[in-house]
Amino acid sequence: MKLTAYLGEHAISDSAFAERIGVTRQSLWRYKSGERRPDWDVLERIAQETAGHVTPNDFLDEAPPAVVDAHASETLAHPHPAGAPL
Repeated sequence: MKLTAYLGEHAISDSAFAERIGVTRQSLWRYKSGERRPDWDVLERIAQETAGHVTPNDFLDEAPPAVVDAHASETLAHPHPAGAPL
């Protein structure tokens, strides 16, 4: 079960849950949005506080945010000819 769904179904506020697991409300928001993945100790506390309804595996199918490196993309699109100075 996703953390957002669990908190909604159990009418638990972000502030209250963040306090229960020892993180800031901002950190909890980042976990819920997929912007960040919780550290292992936080994952364990989430599983404990949700009585196992939300597990570490529930965070694994979320891809981390993509980081685009414009320079790398440009380099791949236009590689330097052999022997040309970099």
